[in-house]
Amino acid sequence: MADTPRSFVRAMSSLWGRGYWVTWHPSTRLRLGEVGTAGEGEFVGISSLQELEITAPSTLAETRDDLTWRSEGGVNVTTKASGQTSPLFQGLADAQAGMLVEFTQGNAILVAYKGLSETRLASQPALAVEMLRRYWLGTWSLDWYVVSHVVTAESGTVLMSRDGRTAVELAASASVLGGAIGLADLAAGVQVARSSGLALELIGTEMTPFFRVVRLRKRFLRGVEATYGEPGRLRSAAGRPAELPAELVEEAREDTDSVLELPDQAADD
Repeated sequence: MADTPRSFVRAMSSLWGRGYWVTWHPSTRLRLGEVGTAGEGEFVGISSLQELEITAPSTLAETRDDLTWRSEGGVNVTTKASGQTSPLFQGLADAQAGMLVEFTQGNAILVAYKGLSETRLASQPALAVEMLRRYWLGTWSLDWYVVSHVVTAESGTVLMSRDGRTAVELAASASVLGGAIGLADLAAGVQVARSSGLALELIGTEMTPFFRVVRLRKRFLRGVEATYGEPGRLRSAAGRPAELPAELVEEAREDTDSVLELPDQAADD
């Protein structure tokens, strides 16, 4: 059986869109403008643009619909309305509405997120100039990433099986009074009434399930170094100007994609 982090990231990688990273562990709360490194597909924060005194305004939050998803063929869901009785449910009282989730294979996943919104850094050209300027001065690492987009969920439930004998009963919030609940109702106000064999169980608020990162494009930097020399070397010997050349500033502003890249999480796996 593959390890839990890799299985989770791979399963969730296409849910929000191309280029978005999946946050591991799902309880991690990332900040827009956070600076860090990445290894084996995981982002590790070490600082922030604010701490580095880099001004980076953000956009207003853009909201989207709630998100529910489950592994195809690996998750069976049975719902129970308030007042309904069923021998399948052992942890719920008759008066409780809820859901029985049975996993039929290892590393199967069920997620439900509520109140999703997305913010992003508002001016990537300005950020590209500042990152490039600091790299030029030798104070910005090639291996640093900046969190440029953050997707936040007001609340959510994330379940992942350890094997094919995993089951969990979830009690819905008191607001669900009549009728069977749906997957979207799992995103807020649920409680685990009974569980066995879970590899991951998370019910919480203010999650950041998806994000994007930017970094300086290494191919671009190789061209800069071929022309001007490496940062940190004696600039007088290399003929390297003390300040970032105007033509590089212009390129960062006018053709930001040539300076910054949005790497895929799979590329760093």
